[in-house]
Amino acid sequence: MNTVYQQKEQANSLRKLGNVEEALPIYKELWNSSKDKFDAAGYLHCLRKLKKYEDAFLLANECEKIFVDFKWCRDEIIWTYIGYLKQVKENEAITNTLSIAYKIMNLDPEDQQKNTTVLAVLKKAKQFKKWNIAVQWVDKINPDSLDKKTMIDEKGRPGWSYHLLWHQHKVRCLILQEKYHEAIQLVGDIISQANQQAKFFRSLEAHAYAKLGDTAKAIEILEELCRNKRVEWWIANQHATILKNAGEREKALEKMYLAATLSFKLESIVTMLYEIAILCKELNRMEESYYHLMLYKFIRENNKWAVKEDVEQLIIDTSTGLPNTKSINYKFVLTQCRAYWATGFNSLKDVIDVKRKNQLRKALKGDLIQVKEDKPFCFIKSQEESFFCYKSDIKGEPKEGIRVRFDVIPTFDKKKQKESWKAINIVLI
Repeated sequence: MNTVYQQKEQANSLRKLGNVEEALPIYKELWNSSKDKFDAAGYLHCLRKLKKYEDAFLLANECEKIFVDFKWCRDEIIWTYIGYLKQVKENEAITNTLSIAYKIMNLDPEDQQKNTTVLAVLKKAKQFKKWNIAVQWVDKINPDSLDKKTMIDEKGRPGWSYHLLWHQHKVRCLILQEKYHEAIQLVGDIISQANQQAKFFRSLEAHAYAKLGDTAKAIEILEELCRNKRVEWWIANQHATILKNAGEREKALEKMYLAATLSFKLESIVTMLYEIAILCKELNRMEESYYHLMLYKFIRENNKWAVKEDVEQLIIDTSTGLPNTKSINYKFVLTQCRAYWATGFNSLKDVIDVKRKNQLRKALKGDLIQVKEDKPFCFIKSQEESFFCYKSDIKGEPKEGIRVRFDVIPTFDKKKQKESWKAINIVLI
C-alpha cells in the first residue's frame, strides 16, 4: 500500500502531466483524510479542469473559509468561481452572476482574473439592459491590461478582442452617463483598431450625436453604414428610429421594412414589429398595422412570451373593415407582412451598390427544388438562375419539382457574403 507521501507524489505528478482524470480520485482521497491545503488546491484544480463545477464550487466555498491566504489555493478558488461564472445559463438572472463576481473581486484577483470577471458582468448587464450595473462595473478594469489579440470563434472566424469589447462597453456607458462628447472622442480613438467591428462603434457614435441633438450628423453616419455591402438589420432600424424622432415618419417606416427584410430571425425583431404597427396606425395605414400586430402576437405566443396588454384592443381598432380576420393564421399573416417589407427595398439604392436595377423583377417562372420538411426555406430553379425563398411565401403546398410563378427582390446573402435575389409572391401553376 502506498504511503500518504507516495500518494501525494503520484497525484502531483499526474496533475503536472495534465492527467487530471487519474489524479482526481487520489486527491479526493487525500483531501477527505487530511484536509490539507495542498491536497485541497490539487483536488480543486482537477475538478475545474474536468469542468465538474458543481463539486468544485462547493469545495471552493469550503476552502475560501480556511485557505484563502494560501496563494495556490486562492488562485484555484478564483478560477473555479470564474469557470462557474462562465457556466451560468443565458437566461439566468443577473443576480447570480453578480453574487459570484463579488466573491471573486473580494479575493483580490490578478489582472487576467479581474478582467474576465468584469467582462462577464458587463455582458450580462448588456443582455438584461441593466445599464446602471454596467456603469458601476466598467471602470473596474484597466483597459491597458486587456489582451488586444483577436479572438477566433468555433467556426474559425475572427471576432473581437477583449480590448475592443471593453471599449464598446465603455462608449455605451459614457452615453448612458450623458457624456456624449467623451463617447464620440473614445470612438475616434479606437476606431482604427476596430476593423470588422467598426460598425458597432460607428452606430454608438451616431447614437451619441443623436442625443446631442445633431440629427444630421447621426443620419450621415448611418447612411454611410447603409452603403456598405453588408447591412445589419439593427443599423437600418436605428436609422429608422432617428428618422422617426426627426418627424420623418414615412422614411422611418421604409427603413423599418428594410430592417425586417434584412433580419433572418423573426424573434430578434419582435419589438420592432410592434413599433412598426404603432407607426402604421399613426400614419393611418390600418391594414399594415393590423397584420404587424398579429405577427407580433403570433411570434410571442409561439415562444410562450407575454403579450403587451394593449395589443388585443389595438388589433380590434385596426381590423375594422378587413375581411375574414377571424380565420387568418400565422403563415398568412407572415406572407402579408413580407409583402409590405418588400416595399422597403426601394431604399436599397442607398444600401447596395449594384449595376442592376434595385426593383422587383416580376412574373418569373421556375421549379421548386430542395424542398425539405425540416427547413423553412427552399429554392426555385429557373432556366438561368436559382432563387432562395421562404415556404411561407408560397401560396399553396410546396413540393419538390412543382412549377411556380414568382417575383424577386434584391437581398444580401450573408452566408456567401454577396448580393443576391430572393423570391416572393410565389404562386403554384
